[in-house]
Amino acid sequence: MELNQLQQIVAIADEAVLSRAAEKLHISQSALTRSIQRLEDELGIQLFERTKNSMKLNDAGKLVVKHARHVLKDADALLSSLDAFKKRHLSLHIVTCAPAPLWKLNAELSGQFPDLHITSDMPDEIELVSLLLTEKATLAIVRQEIQTDAIESMPFIDEQLYMQIPLSDPLSRKKSIHFSDLRGKEIREYIHTGFWHQMHRDCIKEAKYIEYDDIMVYTNVVMSQKPLTFTTALANTLRTNMEGCVSVPIVDPEATAHYRIAYLKKNKSMLSDVLKWISKACNEW
Repeated sequence: MELNQLQQIVAIADEAVLSRAAEKLHISQSALTRSIQRLEDELGIQLFERTKNSMKLNDAGKLVVKHARHVLKDADALLSSLDAFKKRHLSLHIVTCAPAPLWKLNAELSGQFPDLHITSDMPDEIELVSLLLTEKATLAIVRQEIQTDAIESMPFIDEQLYMQIPLSDPLSRKKSIHFSDLRGKEIREYIHTGFWHQMHRDCIKEAKYIEYDDIMVYTNVVMSQKPLTFTTALANTLRTNMEGCVSVPIVDPEATAHYRIAYLKKNKSMLSDVLKWISKACNEW
């Protein structure tokens, strides 16, 4: 026997009329009748007293209904316990199109869900959808809403790009700048910045870039030499008070990223606690 057959016989007992039970179960009356007949065949006993215009539970049927209610209740308890178990033992692999929103999310999630096992990666941006669809990633930080029936996304946080400028540069006296103001400038840059790395080159083609692969070397250069370099307000990387420099916002549209959190729709229930917390917390960041 199958659980849906037990649900059907309980529905018949509750509704008393076959047509109402079929309507409640969203199946046709004939389909319900055939399913109950298969159940009787499997059990080897008649469960109803049938007349030309009605069918009524007999004693055997009432016994089956009694136990069916217990079985269905236990099945619901099993699913609830399993759902709770999944949430307690949830493991997240987060992929992102840029590092700073990932730094922020990882730090905050680890504090809020200390038992949550979190891993992360920053692949090429074009791989994010595929990683979600193949379930090699649980969450993805993306820049646009993904157009697929299998994936859902919600607003996350914004990232505003700034330029750290030494006071000796005339640009330091501006309240805001455009990418065009940086043409011909020498810019120091850490290269592992996701989509930002290529976007900088697309928007400031005439700049001279000095690139750093090692974050410690790059940080030491920024702190000691105070060169022109990109910075951001996320994850405490905006150094507005660094001696000898100012951080000036870049106001071109491309300089602001509007991030979203994407996930598979089928995993929404399992991720509900995490998603609800992210939705609330990101409004406070």
